Amino acid sequence: MTVSQIITNVVGTLIIQRNQLGSKYMAKSDHYKRVHAALNRALNGITFPSEDYTRLRTWVNEELPQLQAAGYTSYMVFGSYRGTYHESLRIVQYELAKPATVTAVVLGDTPELGLTLGNGRTDPFEFTLKFHLLTEFADQNVGIYEKDSGGEAVELALLNQEPCFSKTTVLPRDYYGIGTTPLESEADVKETARHIAFADDLDADAKKAELRGLLQTARDNGVAVTEHQLTEFLDDELAKRGRDDPTYSWVHLALFRHFEEVNRCQTWHREDDLRTVVGTISAESSPRWDVDLNPENR
Repeated sequence: MTVSQIITNVVGTLIIQRNQLGSKYMAKSDHYKRVHAALNRALNGITFPSEDYTRLRTWVNEELPQLQAAGYTSYMVFGSYRGTYHESLRIVQYELAKPATVTAVVLGDTPELGLTLGNGRTDPFEFTLKFHLLTEFADQNVGIYEKDSGGEAVELALLNQEPCFSKTTVLPRDYYGIGTTPLESEADVKETARHIAFADDLDADAKKAELRGLLQTARDNGVAVTEHQLTEFLDDELAKRGRDDPTYSWVHLALFRHFEEVNRCQTWHREDDLRTVVGTISAESSPRWDVDLNPENR
């Protein structure tokens, strides 16, 4: 079965259900168009066995409604499932879902599609289809990163593209990027200096030049911080930096910077930091009220 046939079968059924159910979930005017767009991005010219479209249609009908409930804000949560990293993923999910009007879903928790294409092996489209369908209908995406390997690296690259990018926030642990702290106090200067000193993509000479420029900018802004004070502070911070602190590839850093430029990249260092950061994300979100007021559709 070709891509166009798969999409026609899945989406065509949704249109019939929309007409039958009136103002309920499937009646949303743009729903089937969004399913069509997500499938198109995921399949990208690939053909499926004809029996798989029924399984896909069932999965769409059963899993997408939780992301579209009126009065709720929905999040897709991405991160590592390995070892202790899994704990951080669950903390993000738990903290996001604390408000009664929030749904937070982890892709790996959703049921398998059950497609026959994999022939008993890893389904090559399980992740791709789920990713594009779930992110299409979630209100926001949140990704947590603590290393530069694993499947979450692939997710980060996909989240960096539209339509995901504009509704995604990334939370890399111990990431020190360009920083956006205004230089209004000694604490502001030290925080920016920490970003520079810990930046993985700056060599020693570049860091020195950046720190000299930082000191001059601080003086121009009337903040009294000496080179000696800054050196002592950074020596202290570097000494406290743990051996297990993450390092990120230049690809990761470039993608983090992209999110940082639009104020959707927030670093954290400890579990309490993570909970605080996630709390600010949740506080900024408001429930989606999507109610059909036309009495004819009730």
